[in-house]
Amino acid sequence: MPLTEKGEKILASMKEQYGPEKGERVFYASIKAKKIRGADVMVDDAQHMGFTEEQAKPVKDLCDAIDSLSARLDAFEARQHQRKPQDVKPKTKDNMQPSNPHPPDPR
Repeated sequence: MPLTEKGEKILASMKEQYGPEKGERVFYASIKAKKIRGADVMVDDAQHMGFTEEQAKPVKDLCDAIDSLSARLDAFEARQHQRKPQDVKPKTKDNMQPSNPHPPDPR
């Protein structure tokens, strides 16, 4: 993964603090956990797939729309979990409706 100047400084500092192997593991784990930002060079996915700029734009717009919808759905679900349950009266003979009323006897 190509690193920026900031990333190289942080990596060198972590290697000095934790040792060469563990420092590298901690550095890349921190990037993956998004605790360090701007340390690696972001390579556009469209470049990897061979898309041109014009072909990649609709895909990017669609991905952005999906991410937005996903965030809205997460927020909606979080709100639903915060709702208070409604008080429900227990069923008794007085407030139950007959499920199958019998027709009058024709005699």
